[in-house]
Amino acid sequence: MKSSENEIAEGGGRVRRETDLPDLGVRILTDFGRIVAAEARLLETNLVGAAQALVDRVYLTAILVVIAASGVVLIIGSIVMLLRQWMPWWQVLGIVGLGSILLAAILRRVLMPRDVPIFQFATPREN
Repeated sequence: MKSSENEIAEGGGRVRRETDLPDLGVRILTDFGRIVAAEARLLETNLVGAAQALVDRVYLTAILVVIAASGVVLIIGSIVMLLRQWMPWWQVLGIVGLGSILLAAILRRVLMPRDVPIFQFATPREN
């Protein structure tokens, strides 16, 4: 009697296992879907934060560039007005122009590596 009970129990277990496999597959897929959704939310949170930080940095940089450029223009204007007291306009503008060209050449050599060209001609791409 015990052997028949074991067979029934084993057979019943086999039937139960076969019916549990689809449920198990569904659970695996739903769990996987939850994990993917959670990772997507985490990625979205990180990307939104990074994008906001980048936009803030771009705004601050733009403001600083405008302020610095206006300061440079005002300093050059004050130098021109100072030199104008002792020289005619053509000499003042020539000195300021030569000084600007010299300053640009010095800054290029100091700030830019040698292998970076000032300008680059666009060449057709070879496919």
